Amino acid sequence: MRIHSILGLCLALAACQEVTVAEKPVESCGAEEMSHLMGLQRSQLENIAFTQPHRILGPNDAATMDFRGERVNFGLNDSDTVVRIYCG
Repeated sequence: MRIHSILGLCLALAACQEVTVAEKPVESCGAEEMSHLMGLQRSQLENIAFTQPHRILGPNDAATMDFRGERVNFGLNDSDTVVRIYCG
């Protein structure tokens, strides 16, 4: 019976703990401001001198999974056309 009392006390104390929820990373790369680049071809993107880190990713390109909020990612379709612009 003593163990049940101790277990109940531990559960009650655990319920009082403050829980922090991780926030979604803030997009700071300016992807929204680059929406005018949607529809461009890979060759056109490669001729633009970007001031921040960026990468151009085709549908079958390998990419690291690290999140870098200041990096702009250009997602291409099978025709090498920009179909997505996002931070990360």
